[in-house]
Amino acid sequence: MSQAYTRRDFLNVSWKLGAGAVLPAALVACGGSNTSGEPGTPETFVEPLRLVARDGVLDYTLRMVYADLHLNGKPVHLRTYNAMVPAPTLQVRAGETLRIRVVNDLPPNPQSTEPAEHLRYMNSANLHTHGLHVAPGLVGENLYGDYVVDSSESAVQPGQSRQHQYAIVADHPAGTSWYHPHLHGATAVQVGSGMAGAIVITGPLDDVPEIAAARDRVMMFQAPIFDAQGKLESFSQVANPDAEPAFLINGVRRPTLVLRPGQVERWRLINAGIANYLNLALEKHSLHLIALDSCPRAQPQVFSPDTAEGLVLAPGNRADILIQAGAPGRYVLSTKSYDMGFPALLAEDILADIVVEGVPLMMALPASPLPVPAALKSISDEELAAHGGLRRNIVLRSVFNNSGAPLTEAPAIDALDLPPGELGQWQYQTDATFLSDTAFTMGAGGKSASTHPPMPQRLAPFQSHRAVCQTVALNSVEEWTVYNMNQVQHPFHIHINPFEVVKINGLPVKPFWSDTIGLPRNGTPEAPTSVTFRTRFTDFSGAYVMHCHILAHEDMGMMQIVEVV
Repeated sequence: MSQAYTRRDFLNVSWKLGAGAVLPAALVACGGSNTSGEPGTPETFVEPLRLVARDGVLDYTLRMVYADLHLNGKPVHLRTYNAMVPAPTLQVRAGETLRIRVVNDLPPNPQSTEPAEHLRYMNSANLHTHGLHVAPGLVGENLYGDYVVDSSESAVQPGQSRQHQYAIVADHPAGTSWYHPHLHGATAVQVGSGMAGAIVITGPLDDVPEIAAARDRVMMFQAPIFDAQGKLESFSQVANPDAEPAFLINGVRRPTLVLRPGQVERWRLINAGIANYLNLALEKHSLHLIALDSCPRAQPQVFSPDTAEGLVLAPGNRADILIQAGAPGRYVLSTKSYDMGFPALLAEDILADIVVEGVPLMMALPASPLPVPAALKSISDEELAAHGGLRRNIVLRSVFNNSGAPLTEAPAIDALDLPPGELGQWQYQTDATFLSDTAFTMGAGGKSASTHPPMPQRLAPFQSHRAVCQTVALNSVEEWTVYNMNQVQHPFHIHINPFEVVKINGLPVKPFWSDTIGLPRNGTPEAPTSVTFRTRFTDFSGAYVMHCHILAHEDMGMMQIVEVV
């Protein structure tokens, strides 16, 4: 099948919901808004369809299709899941099972002469559950976990399907994750089309009375990319720093949300864009962060609206926040101007309008401490030492000549481990984009940890035969320092296991857990910036990846395999 669909074709979900229940928006919205019986401002905020496990299982089919939609008032013809932007929210409780069947109903991959061969498969895919601590490999016969180490040929091709099953561990942290395609070479185009949805894991955090009473909203921040014909059919469209238009929230540009004075709401914020950071602030209201990247915090972190830097979310980051509506009035949720190291600052933008009106609804914010699972216990010096004090150095670097000269000339060539015949696979030269004459690499001094790890001498991208793979022992505890050798703020993400950040640029910080972090900008090969974290490789063996979450960088090779044995 390769016909185009509309959202209406998929609104009846019963045929593809094997097990679970559809949770109406009214039930998600505990407390509600404008429930005083008085006429008020209409909401234009749209909550994504939310599907909830029933009897311990949520079983759902994601169908990859082209869809004819209207986004920000413009007609588009884009790749989607189930003809929706965003795709449905999938909700399970820790200890339950999530089953997702991916059916690829996209047309065959078009013929292509693109020299970088891994970019020729824009209609092939796999599936990544970003933020879930689950098995990364096969979990049964023809049954996949969070398996993303496909080659272009082994992925889910048009006309094929793949069954995934994720057994969520009983002590899995509660919070917000998300799912999206992750085939090397096709990720930026597919996610840039809007192929993504939220995953909600519930647990003890959700049982805190003040949190349970709050209206629960999912906000997928996406910036679908399309040309004048409403299409995204070239990697060149996602290659430049200004590729992304303004963010939408759940497919809507600048929606209106209505709250009552004193009302508390829980917002699940997901930066599902392909490159741009968010720098969030709510006018005259504080944001109370209770979980970052599905990692709950015992003490909420409060972000004031009056500081230059708000709640910063790199691509891939998620934040669970509480807000309490103040005095009646109109306010804006905005992303402030932000410097992520590109030639131009990200401009300030209003993302949503917040109207506070009606009869006051006196609700309370929760008292600390909030419940945090044992899996997120801080990793002490003693615990690290008891596991051998093992460390690794990882480097993210876009390699190029400042003069604009080809990669084969010094000094760029001196930094590369370039075998004969591979240059065409390392760089994207089509259409003279921002990526031209650049190799996107992730390097390490070796594949094993040590007490005094070296820095890499030569670098190669993921698609090279010279790419390095990290080998890690199951149940080990390690400290990694991830270096940024570029001006741009590469967002680093690792699959399966979250990490605890302990230093930034070599200086201790108050430790915090996440799975995606923006590396400090303004690095150079001579003076790189860095983030140091500690992590436990528990529960699951198998191969997965770490990478830059600027997805064009990932697609061009800023990625590396981690194999837990």
